[in-house]
Parts: sequence; structure tokens; C-alpha cells
Amino acid sequence: MHVEMKIAAVIVTYHPQMEDVVRNMASYANDVDLLVLWDNSEKPEDLSPILQAYPKTILHQDHCNAGLPTAYNWAYQLAKEQGCTHLMTMDQDSEFEQFLSYRSWLEKHDVPGITCVRINKGVAYDEEEVEIGTACQSGSVFPLAMLEQIGGFREDLFIAMVDAEMSLRAAEKGYKIIQYNGSNLKHMIGSRRKVKVLGHHIEVSDYNALRHYYDSRNRILLWHEFPNDYDFRGKLHHLAGRMKVMVKILLFEDHKCSKVAAIVRGSYNGFRNKAVSY
Repeated sequence: MHVEMKIAAVIVTYHPQMEDVVRNMASYANDVDLLVLWDNSEKPEDLSPILQAYPKTILHQDHCNAGLPTAYNWAYQLAKEQGCTHLMTMDQDSEFEQFLSYRSWLEKHDVPGITCVRINKGVAYDEEEVEIGTACQSGSVFPLAMLEQIGGFREDLFIAMVDAEMSLRAAEKGYKIIQYNGSNLKHMIGSRRKVKVLGHHIEVSDYNALRHYYDSRNRILLWHEFPNDYDFRGKLHHLAGRMKVMVKILLFEDHKCSKVAAIVRGSYNGFRNKAVSY
């Protein structure tokens, strides 16, 4: 069954490298029905190279960092006004491989829920599609009808675990999260800088303190919101991961004190179930 689909894509930028964003957008921009560019940079950015490459893009700039879910919810409302049926969320550092295959599959299957693709050629499956637990926000497609029923993106999460919270909330309402394996998204995660220690290469993210705060706080907030989805072992794994991150910061990164303090404060507020801003 072929479904009449109109996809709005929202791209959120933050102090972007223009050439990289233009190249990444080229992998999907001409094959969606509405392009929305939300700039989260605190200072005005000259985005003319992007607008010259994609002149039909709708640009939104508040000159403040409002957070990812605020951008997504604004684009969701605009997509409704423009008669779109689906919203696709994209990061500035994500590039599609075989986007047209992804869109064609979406139109044929009309998935009742969230759809996504493989990230950085992750786990390979024999099946064309597979049901998963949570979808990565970059490259994910959300039916507007689903968002209308379960509500938009949770804005107090600001940047981290926005995708996981939406996936878990959708699953509670009976929606599926489906990964299509015929397409891939090349997605940059942090700086991915590597340092050599005792003959081994260790990857360092170089995230700022704000990102570390929300990474640490938000996962623990979800333990409270979805207690049946996080077991004791998973919680220990997260806390061990936070300790590992702090060791990397202390050994290899700048701004050590502010970053470690952000992790500790974020974790503290998470355990208190307090969505306190950074």
C-alpha cells in the first residue's frame, strides 16, 4: 500500500560548520516536502550559505539556545499548518545514505509509530526492518497523528534523552519503534578525539559542561518516569559510565572542574527527580 506522505524535516544547528551542514543536508533536503532550519546558537550566525543552497528553507533564529525539544515542537506545529503528515528530526552533523530508499519504504509501509535507520552502520540485521526499544532522534520520522495523541517532545529535557523519552512514551501508548535497515545515517557523536594511553587508543567526546549535566540528569529522570524500562543492572551500567567519563575528563580534557561538577549536580538532581535547568 502506497501512502500519500508529506515529510517536514527540521534541522537544528548550533554554531555550525557551514560546509559540513550544506553537505549533510544535500543527502536528503531535496527529497522532503518542507525544510525547517532552527538555529540554537546564542549569537547570530550567518546562515546564508545554507539558505543559498536551499532557498525554500524556513529559518528560525531566537539568538538563544532553546534546546532541541523546543525546536522540534515549533517545527511540529509548523508542519501541521503546512499540511504535512510526518516530522523528521535531524542534527547538523548527520548525513544520510540511501534516503530515497528510506522514504520509499516509509510510503509503502505507513508505520504506526516512530521509524529510524541504522546509525554509523551499527548492528546488521538480515530483516529489512526490525522492532527496537528506542530510536535515535537524528533521522527519526514521527507521524503527526501520533504526536497529536501522545503530546509533543518533553522540553525540560533540553538536549539529552529526548529521543528515548519519546520512544518509551509512544511504546506505552501501543506505538511501535521500527528501524529500517536499508538506509544508514552517518552521525558524528562528540569530537571523537582519540588519545593514546599505554599503546591503546581511547576516544574522548569533549562535550561541554551543559551537555554533561543533561546527559547525567535526564537518564535518571527517566528511571522515575519509566520504572519498568530500567533494571538495576542498567542503572549500575549508567553510573559506571558516568565514572568513566569523569576519569577521561580529568585526564584528557579542558575545563575539568566545571564538567565534573556538572555530572555530579546533574546526577544529584536526577536522583531527586527534579528537572532543574543547568
